[in-house]
Amino acid sequence: MIEKVGMTEKVGMNEKLGMTERLGTLEKLGTLEKLGTLEKLGTLGTLGALVLLSACGTSPPAVGGGTGSDSSSGSDSSDTADTAGTADTAPDPDGGGTTGSTAPSDTTDVEPFELEIYTLLTNDGRLALHSTLPSSMDACLALPGAPCEDLDADELVDAWEDAVIERLRPLRRLDEAESAMDDATAVFADVGRVIGVGEGVFRMMTMLGYSRDYGSCGFTAHSGDSERVALDLWAWPQEGVGGVVMQRAYTAAHEGTVSDHGRIFEGSELDMLVFTPDPATSQPRWVVFPSADKHATYATLEICEGISPLPCFDEDCGPDGVADPAAFDVLPPSANAGELDAPRLTDLGPLGFPGDDAWADQDFCGGLGGTQCSSSVRSKLLDDPFP
Repeated sequence: MIEKVGMTEKVGMNEKLGMTERLGTLEKLGTLEKLGTLEKLGTLGTLGALVLLSACGTSPPAVGGGTGSDSSSGSDSSDTADTAGTADTAPDPDGGGTTGSTAPSDTTDVEPFELEIYTLLTNDGRLALHSTLPSSMDACLALPGAPCEDLDADELVDAWEDAVIERLRPLRRLDEAESAMDDATAVFADVGRVIGVGEGVFRMMTMLGYSRDYGSCGFTAHSGDSERVALDLWAWPQEGVGGVVMQRAYTAAHEGTVSDHGRIFEGSELDMLVFTPDPATSQPRWVVFPSADKHATYATLEICEGISPLPCFDEDCGPDGVADPAAFDVLPPSANAGELDAPRLTDLGPLGFPGDDAWADQDFCGGLGGTQCSSSVRSKLLDDPFP
């Protein structure tokens, strides 16, 4: 049974996703639908094959009722969670592995690898990833036919990293006054990195890229805007050998400045996070709220609009009083940058940012060139915000 809730449609608890339960075609990847462009990156080829394999998987759960998900998209800040899942809490961390290249393609009396990847919300409203593809190379190489590559030499399976970035990165819900919406030259893209930091503990850092920062009150505008989010993830074996669940979340807002409003969410504060059915898969998708023109990233409308009452220092988020709020939702192309010493992506031109580099120690100028732009992409990928 589907019921309207605000700008989205929520699917009842544990109901199957019907026509969207398989990602059997490339079109159902959402932001990967422009695969011709992304293949040029040389970073998502594995994920393309991974998606084709997923047609053999079982049905992922739909977004169900609970706490922490999306219920409105305008100025109303009463977004609540939409939960579905098979467990209440995260397990103890469990993971690890070694580097390698490919898994055996044929093993006698061993069933071939079958890929299943989808997102879900646990019964306590935490975003999680179900994955039959392991994170570690050792575990992957033991599975006949599994896509086991580690081009960035970090002992994590590249295709698993790609899935984590693609499925757990947030949708950006823009303000109705966002200047980029009327700028035909505006470009959005995400650049991610996944690392292991302990036994069964991982970090996902994602740079949310904008071609331009439009400034505030006519001041402080500049080329390029590198914002970011980060997730602290724990292994969750009950959702597959590569399953992970969110333990902490970080949203950056004017990061590293005197008006830094970055925030870490953990424990009960994770209930504040907003989720919405992904427009391509109907599975849970994290939502963040960039401030108008400056793009500071906030987890909720209330946090954004409570920053300051002073003109030119206040923040506005979310599409208020518009006929089509969904028109202000942005989930752009994404890519996995790999590692500094073994990059899978350097040139950001294919993402729409010519002249910018994922790993160079240089300002990010949004493909527009110039100087005194925004923080380097490298810094957004390397700096761990979690203590």
